[in-house]
Amino acid sequence: MTLENAFVMNTSNIKYGPGATREIGYDMRALGAKRVMAVVDPHLVHEEPVVVALESLRAAGVQATLFYRVRIEPTDASFKDAILFAQDGKFDGYVAIGGGSTMDTAKAANLYTTYPADFLAYVNAPIGEGRPVPGRLAPLIAVPTTAGTGSETTGTAIFDLEEMHVKTGIAHPALRPGEYFAGRDRN
Repeated sequence: MTLENAFVMNTSNIKYGPGATREIGYDMRALGAKRVMAVVDPHLVHEEPVVVALESLRAAGVQATLFYRVRIEPTDASFKDAILFAQDGKFDGYVAIGGGSTMDTAKAANLYTTYPADFLAYVNAPIGEGRPVPGRLAPLIAVPTTAGTGSETTGTAIFDLEEMHVKTGIAHPALRPGEYFAGRDRN
């Protein structure tokens, strides 16, 4: 008997090579973003990856606002801080530059700004409701400056829920960098 084995492998779009960070502005503009939240590791604010990304965004006519209050090992409080910043900024795109904590913070800000809900709504059950993400999110480009977590390719955002003293997260394919809006009005 012959068995057929089939599988699907969904991945994030990955761009690498010399000069890839210099193309972020072009890429964000091509995705329709005009105003982005640049989520940056606080230790990298003046370092080359951030400077190059911001220059690229400016050159492409994309307005970037820096958010650098990322906490290493994010907490629910640090995620909520980023979410409020994103809601106030009315961003239509996100760029995360740093390690996994930076990327996870950008993912959470993008999710809760696009689909506002009680904080525990999207958090994995049994800690939260484990509600699925209702649709696509704003464009998110992740620029890893560390090696290890692979957060630039995953649909997870991990954090410490301080009141319960547990590490948990939000997991859904729509959180992956490279998942973009489709057919949504973006004035």
